Amino acid sequence: MEDEEEKISTLGVTADPAAVYDVVQHARQLLTARSNPPVEAAIRVGLVDKTIECLRESDSSKTQHEAAWILSIIASSDSRGPKVIVNADGIPVLVNNLSTEYPNVCEKVALALAFIAGDCIDYRNKIIDCGVMTKFDAAADVNKPAYQLESVAKLINKVLSYPSSQLPLEIAKKLTVYIVELLDKEILTVQSSLAGAAYYLTRNDNPSYLQVAVTLGLLEKVVKLLSRNDLNVQKAAIRVCQNVSSSDYSRFTQALIDCNAQDHFELLLKTKDVYIILDTIKVISNIATGSINIKQVLLDVKILPTVFEQIRNPDMHIVKEICWVIDNFITGAAEDQLQQLCEIGIVDLLYSSLLIKNHMIIRHSLAALLNLIEGTLDDDMKLSICTDFDDIGGLIRLEIFLRSESDEIRIMATTILHVIQDIYGQNQQ
Repeated sequence: MEDEEEKISTLGVTADPAAVYDVVQHARQLLTARSNPPVEAAIRVGLVDKTIECLRESDSSKTQHEAAWILSIIASSDSRGPKVIVNADGIPVLVNNLSTEYPNVCEKVALALAFIAGDCIDYRNKIIDCGVMTKFDAAADVNKPAYQLESVAKLINKVLSYPSSQLPLEIAKKLTVYIVELLDKEILTVQSSLAGAAYYLTRNDNPSYLQVAVTLGLLEKVVKLLSRNDLNVQKAAIRVCQNVSSSDYSRFTQALIDCNAQDHFELLLKTKDVYIILDTIKVISNIATGSINIKQVLLDVKILPTVFEQIRNPDMHIVKEICWVIDNFITGAAEDQLQQLCEIGIVDLLYSSLLIKNHMIIRHSLAALLNLIEGTLDDDMKLSICTDFDDIGGLIRLEIFLRSESDEIRIMATTILHVIQDIYGQNQQ
């Protein structure tokens, strides 16, 4: 790269557009020829200033493309790359060219801006201040080529990647409109980036931003991605559902159900991806905390048996979350719902979970068992549960917990044994 310093220095002074293009193209070729581009050398010889000048002054789309390509490569390096571009006043030039009519130029410009926006929030804010929102109508036009939309989707993702509280709500609304439109394009890379953007938008439990996702149709679009045949897209989509369902506002969980998210859970639980399985069970656990009507949805779609099958999963995070599902569902459930839970083998499941040597799993399982036998079931049903639990060795297991080193486990086991004794005693009267 050092040998090219003289050629690079002519970029801003030559009057021959063809000569400018040749030099810029050659500089770009030097950068793309290596898996580890010589970015430091490019910065040292002043390539950033020259390419920004070309992007600003050239009327040639070919030259603009090469210049934007160079800037995208430099911006993709460590923080020094974005910093040099920002210090050279490159953001206004890049933003201005985002609405170019040339897709290959827009692709590289959007990519450069995405890398810069992702470097730090100050750069993201500077991009917004330079008017990037006025350029998306052209750049995010759904009729543009896929390769352009891929880069624009990455830019939208990075603009939203910081805490939503630090982004004006009106900007979030505008970006959401673009996301909703672009998700219909059926381009996997675009959908993956934008599902990630939706995750950023919804992750802070801010009702205003969650409401944007619901009202503008983003949640409905993301839910449809749950059955997209791509793990990256599914992973991002289920994380959005987790954000929505973990909100303190039950109306958002209801909105998730209204979008029929529950119809996709079976497919997600049968993937081989541990993270998708875990996040799906977390969503189900969040839904299980809801009202009786919301709990009923999980029974209606018959998803709980599939969840319970994961009790054999070697990942303890998954097993722990299953225990959360059980405990959350039992708490506040109606009598007929608890009966249905028993019919699908909850007693055997709780016993199995009590055999696992994990404090959190045992604690949640004991809590669920206690809630079950102290719940709204009639006396005959409670007796049946206790008898079944005893028959498979449950009482012996509880007696073992009386010697636990954990005060919490000992107290819970003692309490459950007393409740069971009371249930037996009432039956004998």
